Amino acid sequence: MKSSLGKKICLTFVALMLSVASVMIAQPAASPLDVQGLDQNVITGARSRAMGGTGIASANDGSALFSNPAALSRLTSFEIRASGVFGKILREQSQQWVPMRPVPGLSVLFEGLTGTVVTPLDSLGRPLRFDSTVQRQYDNMSPNWNNSSSKGEPFSLTAALPLMIGGINIGAGIGISQVMNLDSYYQNNNSMSPYLGQLRPYPKFFTNRNDTVDVQWYQYIRKREGSLYGITPGASITLLPGFTLGGSATVISGSSDDNENRVERGHLNVKISNGVGENFWLDTVYYQQSKVGTSKYSGTRLNFGFLLQQKYYSIGLTIKPRYTLTRTWDRDVTSLDTTQKPFPVRIDSLTTRSYHESGTEDLNFPLAYSLGIVLTPTDRWTVALDYEVRNLADMEVTTSDTSQHPWVNKSAAIRLGAEYRASDILSLRGGYREDIQAFSPDGSAIVDEPARGGIYSFGAGIVLGHILIDCTYEYSVLKYQDIYQSNENSTTRKQHQVMIDVAYRF
Repeated sequence: MKSSLGKKICLTFVALMLSVASVMIAQPAASPLDVQGLDQNVITGARSRAMGGTGIASANDGSALFSNPAALSRLTSFEIRASGVFGKILREQSQQWVPMRPVPGLSVLFEGLTGTVVTPLDSLGRPLRFDSTVQRQYDNMSPNWNNSSSKGEPFSLTAALPLMIGGINIGAGIGISQVMNLDSYYQNNNSMSPYLGQLRPYPKFFTNRNDTVDVQWYQYIRKREGSLYGITPGASITLLPGFTLGGSATVISGSSDDNENRVERGHLNVKISNGVGENFWLDTVYYQQSKVGTSKYSGTRLNFGFLLQQKYYSIGLTIKPRYTLTRTWDRDVTSLDTTQKPFPVRIDSLTTRSYHESGTEDLNFPLAYSLGIVLTPTDRWTVALDYEVRNLADMEVTTSDTSQHPWVNKSAAIRLGAEYRASDILSLRGGYREDIQAFSPDGSAIVDEPARGGIYSFGAGIVLGHILIDCTYEYSVLKYQDIYQSNENSTTRKQHQVMIDVAYRF
């Protein structure tokens, strides 16, 4: 009886896994390339980055222009500062598929293990019928993948100085810096439409008890490379001893190279009998589609800052009002059909063609604010904490006829850092900050809970007369799992970054 009950549970599970019949529902993780990467604000200043990204109350040099302009009041001399960054990213994905008793060949196929299975023969030593024998993939792709990329680029250039006008202390500066790093990459070698094993929050569509589910099986890759830079003028004014106000405006512009590639791996035909997957077969498809284009961005962002500075502590606050970033994109779409292959092939009525697409959309970012607290118990130690709220889930993308909220992150991010001034020449720093993403993994136990990573950093500052050199190393890691009834995809991104900041004080 236990065996019978276990079999019923297994059959029901597989039936649910195979009962997605709408071709309109594609795998969520393989969503089109649109606003990916536009949530990745960067932090300017090697000292700030070494201290876990804190700077709202701890900034004390020209880079305060980009974090809290009120902290420009701490300048004691005219300063010119330039920085560059070099980084390497390593990405990988591994997949684990649930064995399926009624149709075990499916999980073997998606695991890329069909080459290890011996072709079954009948009693006369002949291969079994096509719908009973092993269905093998027509390519050499495996479900798991990894890649890496390296990149070095100038990061910022800043000039700032203190002024005394009418007995009032004023700090002023202007600079250009990277505002957003748009680099984004995703790959799935087992994308499907409809997806077998779909989980919430997406709906399920059940087939008839006796039907055939047709599934498009393909590899999908999306990639974006680019950066947004901003020209930022700003100033601070000291109203009372220890209390400063500041403001800045960042004129943002930049572009990115956008690429999407889809390579069909085959057409799956899953036979459903009495509500249960009975068998399946795989047809060949020789077709691929690429979308290659660029996106251009423009917008203006304001930043208002407050700073209260006392002997043993400082408190800072910044407010960034709502702003709009406009994205104008265009791309060439090329479809390539190479079905002229030796028999057997599937004959599809696919047309080889190329065409152009373009469009414009506005990204309306909500109000964001950050609170910073700094403790200076001695002349040698500084301990900093920043608390940032961006409410990315409220970011709205609008076009001439649509409006949507593609992101999920409503979480606040915490940053921690410390600095130890070993001497007048050398300072040592370290820190940690949360790296909260704007997307939620598929099948997350908590709906709309964003994926989370962490960034660890350390660095040093060296003073050589009028020359200041700040060096920082950052290590970030992001791991998350897309979980379905049929499989689990584990994706990992690791990044190493080195930043060098050189300043001259007159």
